[in-house]
Amino acid sequence: MTTPVRYLLMIMLFVAATNVPRPGVPSTFAWTKLLDAGPWRKSYNFQLFSHHDTLWAFHPDGTWFSADGQHWVKSPLRNAIDNQAFLDYVPFNNTMLGLGHFTGNIDRYTFRPDIYQSPDMKHWNRLAGSNLPQRFFYHPFVFQNKIWIIGGEDKRTQFADIWNSADGVHWQRVKDNLPFGKRSSSQVVTLNNRLYLLNNDVWSSADGLNWRLETPEIVKGASIFGYAAVVLDGKIWLLGCNRNGQFSSQVLVSADGRAWQGQNAPWSPRGGIAACAHRGKIYMTGGKYGGQDTAHPDFVYSNDVWVLQAN
Repeated sequence: MTTPVRYLLMIMLFVAATNVPRPGVPSTFAWTKLLDAGPWRKSYNFQLFSHHDTLWAFHPDGTWFSADGQHWVKSPLRNAIDNQAFLDYVPFNNTMLGLGHFTGNIDRYTFRPDIYQSPDMKHWNRLAGSNLPQRFFYHPFVFQNKIWIIGGEDKRTQFADIWNSADGVHWQRVKDNLPFGKRSSSQVVTLNNRLYLLNNDVWSSADGLNWRLETPEIVKGASIFGYAAVVLDGKIWLLGCNRNGQFSSQVLVSADGRAWQGQNAPWSPRGGIAACAHRGKIYMTGGKYGGQDTAHPDFVYSNDVWVLQAN
């Protein structure tokens, strides 16, 4: 190879290398407000799903569905699990499941391990009594054709175990004493065939049983919680982070769970957001914002609707 040709190839390789996107750097996405107010009352800690190619908002007052995030119709499907701050719904095998029934608050409550199933998104069927673990503050997810639960808590303690179920009714504890210890309110997403467990730290697993630490802190020197985790464009997006007791509107993005980049968002600071990926976009609504005194905050609740999409 002649020297000029070799030199030209070196320049081409250098230019190509400098144009490779760095892990965690967001692509060109922008937020757009779709509605100043959704048809539901202002609230937080409810769920937004993409199910049967339709957006579904599972609110304490009922359910609404939409094809575009702007025009919503109320469904006859009622809120089956009651207090959605403690328990979740989960899409599974082309149906929607409600895991448990919780009435009350952390100080005084009633829990029933009832499982509700809706095949038509209009009515609930109560399935047979289950051995669903009697706990709350966990987020169920689907992996390898099963529903999984990691950790959670009851009134006495947090847990460091994993349960799964092939039907939502019969549950089996598959591992205990996990390396990340007792925890609750973890967000779990799937990216590139790996599970990512997110709290203030990040752990990942290829099989749901064996876990490795990706980073001990998502934001160095800060404690973050209260966010919603969504996967879009080959990245994990964290929306509505509470940092050291203060809510923020900054979104955190990572392609590997280790390196995180911040991206400013135009919506008001908040946590407890309802969000999901749908047709290559992220939709979000709800959430709450606290005052400066985190010990006695005056909360402001939201019901505006936003979408994140490529420019």
